[in-house]
Amino acid sequence: MNTIILNGSPISVINTDFTLTAEEKKCILDLNYVVHNNNEKVKLSEDTNILKKKELKRIDELMFYWVNEYNNKILEIKNKLRLVHSWSTINDNSFHPLHMHPNSFISCVFYLESQGSNKICFETHKSLLQSCYNFDYDIIKNNGFNSKNWTFDINQGMIIFFLSNLHHHSFNSGRKILIGSNYFITGKLGSHKRLTYLEI
Repeated sequence: MNTIILNGSPISVINTDFTLTAEEKKCILDLNYVVHNNNEKVKLSEDTNILKKKELKRIDELMFYWVNEYNNKILEIKNKLRLVHSWSTINDNSFHPLHMHPNSFISCVFYLESQGSNKICFETHKSLLQSCYNFDYDIIKNNGFNSKNWTFDINQGMIIFFLSNLHHHSFNSGRKILIGSNYFITGKLGSHKRLTYLEI
């Protein structure tokens, strides 16, 4: 798992050799899709719990395994996660505007198909350096400290994990099919002693 820390927010990427079975592909393509954000070239599944389908169990297990790796080894927190949303989008030569994922903790995108040149870009208002000192500077090489955005070239089989409040957008000059998912913390948070106890 390769990770870039963008202004304190970890974005992790893995590349898998996962290949859809004919049944999995049919299940995804047979979903009911609607136009998203008034863009005819971006289709979003009406079903927002697609990973509950038995045909997609293998994908659900793969994504859940890796999101737990992200939680345990990158964030290094003990709290367990649960899936709260899952969906599919089909994009053809389109732009997906800047957005984030409210009411979730960790988000994930799994690229099942990527043809042509497709990219996802994460953005923060300021770089970490600008957050501390609010000055301008000349960059030798972009990194997670001096940059306020980071772009990934999308490949088929790639899974990207990020904190759900991180803004991102995508631009595509080819066809792209993905499954997205959001996860939330479960269990006991905080402590009675610190007056921060909460059970979810």
